Amino acid sequence: MAVSTTAARIPVRLRHLIAEMVRENPTGGQARIANELSLKLGIKVSPRTVRAYWPSQIPPSQPRPGSQSWQTFIHNPAQAIVACDFMVAITARFRVLYVLLLIDIGSRRIVHFNVTEHPTADWTLQQFREAIPSDHGYRFLVHDGDSIFSREVDEHLQALG
Repeated sequence: MAVSTTAARIPVRLRHLIAEMVRENPTGGQARIANELSLKLGIKVSPRTVRAYWPSQIPPSQPRPGSQSWQTFIHNPAQAIVACDFMVAITARFRVLYVLLLIDIGSRRIVHFNVTEHPTADWTLQQFREAIPSDHGYRFLVHDGDSIFSREVDEHLQALG
């Protein structure tokens, strides 16, 4: 194990404390352990110093049995999220068109889009009915605070599941 000159200056008791914290929480990560030392004990060490004293029998990013990796944790809820927004497009004749775009966050695939000159709550709800099948796996819809996404639209979308 290579130890930097900065890491070699920390007391033996702190080295043992780092190793103990790693053994108790092997999935915590170097930054988390460094932050806990700083926040809870007022001991400021860098994540690199924590890495220097990481016990060799515990790989640094090994998840606990039955635990999921960080990438899996992030990926799982993404499969249940649809995001939507309106964009404005101006034609060559200076007509203003509103484009509704729905994106599946997990696959980054465009689920649906449509264009209108006058978006209304009813039109928007109809787009959702057309875009999302009844047996969908979506649990969340992300949209901004645009007035077209009124409380009425949210309530109807909840009724659709």
